[in-house]
Amino acid sequence: MTLRHIAYLWVTVGFLTAMPSYGQDIVIKHVTLLDGTGSAPFVDVWVATEGDRIQAIGTGAAPSGKVEINGSGKFLIPGLIDAHVHVGGGRLRVAEGTDAEARHTAVVSSLHGYLYSGVTTVFDSGNLADFIFPLRQQERDNEIQSPRIYATGGVVTSLGGYGSGPGATVIGGENDLVVLDQHLDHQPDMVKILLDPQGRRGTPEAPIFTQDLLTKVVQRIHARGIRTTVHIPTEAEARLAIESGIDALAHLPARSDMSDEFVGYATARGIPMATTLAVFSNIARVADNPEMFDAPLYQATLTTADRVKRKTTERQRYMSSGMSSFFSGMLPAMQRNLYSLYQGGAILALGTDRSVGPATHQELRLLVDSGLPEADVIRIATLNAAAYLGLDSDLGSIEVGKLADMVLLSADPLEDIDNAQLISAVVKGGKVIDRQALQLPVNQ
Repeated sequence: MTLRHIAYLWVTVGFLTAMPSYGQDIVIKHVTLLDGTGSAPFVDVWVATEGDRIQAIGTGAAPSGKVEINGSGKFLIPGLIDAHVHVGGGRLRVAEGTDAEARHTAVVSSLHGYLYSGVTTVFDSGNLADFIFPLRQQERDNEIQSPRIYATGGVVTSLGGYGSGPGATVIGGENDLVVLDQHLDHQPDMVKILLDPQGRRGTPEAPIFTQDLLTKVVQRIHARGIRTTVHIPTEAEARLAIESGIDALAHLPARSDMSDEFVGYATARGIPMATTLAVFSNIARVADNPEMFDAPLYQATLTTADRVKRKTTERQRYMSSGMSSFFSGMLPAMQRNLYSLYQGGAILALGTDRSVGPATHQELRLLVDSGLPEADVIRIATLNAAAYLGLDSDLGSIEVGKLADMVLLSADPLEDIDNAQLISAVVKGGKVIDRQALQLPVNQ
């Protein structure tokens, strides 16, 4: 514990003991706090919320609360943030015979799976606008129980380029920039741009933006006060994007090892990068280990039919298409690049590029297996992920004044990152989530 944090706790306690007992909405007592900033754990503290915010943190006598939680022997971390998901149900056409109500039920169950897994915020990094933006509004209006949803809507790409299918905003030249305005009118939280010259799985070759046109695209987006992120495969495209003013990278460079020079270049510019190891690992390893989808969190949040599909139909598709072998080749380079960026001091942000809550915990494990310490991995999954979204003043750490998104664990994640799956309670916006009431297989 640093002197700054000791002083902070004393000031907080002094303030509260000078005030009459007013009753917090939630008080978590006698807990070990891992606040998400990378600080050493605070042992035997209390955390109090008021409304949707963290009101105070202290030691000693705790204030009373409407909801009081005994945190003895437990560990409190910020709500996990997945900075790269694709909420299921939007990108694919509705299967013949599937009605809207059934589709909505499946989507809500998927969102409940995130909450059950301790994920309180997601960034949807590419989806159909008429699907994801109404869903985002339903969450903000409290019409559905869901993690906080931030979204890009459709992606932005070049004419004939990677991802230039239905729902994309396609720009062939400077005269097409006006089509961006229709996309920006949705008020996306970030805009995702695609910059991939190799297309899917390396072929066929696809056109990408020139630096001049990409700069104009980014400037037009920034003029509306909106952040940008970009899909890139190698450091060459990453550098082009950064020089064009991009705010974040939606993936690490994956198709080749990065140079030390690029690590320093990207780090010096403070560019947050989503880690997205899980998508590569899932597709690469399902060929040899389909049982990964039988892990407890998957059993709790996915139906048996869904898990069987992942282990059979999807597995066969990945293998026969060559995706499994292709991603197997990229995963080691991605992990080496991740570790190089970590050592260089880059801002890494947890992202999975998946559509289910348990994948977030796969990402945590993959980060540790890549050589990163558990304490830093927790920051990557919380405060750094909030920074990726430009929301670190409100989200990502347990500090006074921030939104009260927290996860109470029954074991220490610093000893084993898999202990982040041993969830006792989830708090979003100062409200305890009733995990037993979520629409999930575990509760049926």
